[in-house]
Amino acid sequence: MSNILKKIDVFLLLLLISGCSATIDTAKQKEITKDTYHYVRQGENLFRISMYYYEGKSTKEVLEGVEKIKNANNMKTNSISPGQRLLIPHTLKKQPNYPLLPPSDITTTIKSSTTPVSSTTKETKIEQPETPKYRPILTDRAFIWPVSGKIICNFGELDNQGIDILVAPGIDILSADDGKIVFAGMTSKYQETIIIEHSSNVYTVYSHDLDILVQAGDYVRKGTPIAKVKSGTHRTRYIHFEIRINNVAVNPVVYLPQQ
Repeated sequence: MSNILKKIDVFLLLLLISGCSATIDTAKQKEITKDTYHYVRQGENLFRISMYYYEGKSTKEVLEGVEKIKNANNMKTNSISPGQRLLIPHTLKKQPNYPLLPPSDITTTIKSSTTPVSSTTKETKIEQPETPKYRPILTDRAFIWPVSGKIICNFGELDNQGIDILVAPGIDILSADDGKIVFAGMTSKYQETIIIEHSSNVYTVYSHDLDILVQAGDYVRKGTPIAKVKSGTHRTRYIHFEIRINNVAVNPVVYLPQQ
């Protein structure tokens, strides 16, 4: 009976991470030809700039915007510096009067760049959700990071059910804990995907830009390489990582050690 329930859990998990997300038919969208310029502020990066100007609905779409910006400015890397002027092609948006920072970094007050109506400067503060100081549910688990890298899309952003980590081609992706491979293959939403069952109703999901090294049924130890990041430098590579409890996605950062 327990094996049947586990199979049902895995089946439901696959449904959740397969083609359930809405996509945009770009061919039907009106062609936008207007360009603008963006002056880089302290703390900004190309991912946040692309997210603002192109309103990508997924990490993949945001990274496509990053490539547009790099191509328009003859950039070979993602490195930018404060004060740098970037041509932003095909957008009707103008640069905002606040820096384009990740949610965890937006702690400063946003001040209007226009002339104030009165002598008092108008201020607007962005409220940030508090980071949990505890590890609910999984108090007995000690996950490790599947790979080191910068988080470019946080849990909850763009309806993200996990975190997206910027990675370099060819590096190993590690199992976050001991467990059994219950799926290793392709999904329509995340492409190459590995699902590991760690204990009853606890799973981790690894996907996107993977050369898979394991197969369903394998048992792996914490820190075992389960995949490599695909080679090639024609685009920015990233890994999607999830932790799911009872088929409900939770914020992985809450359960991972500080990098």
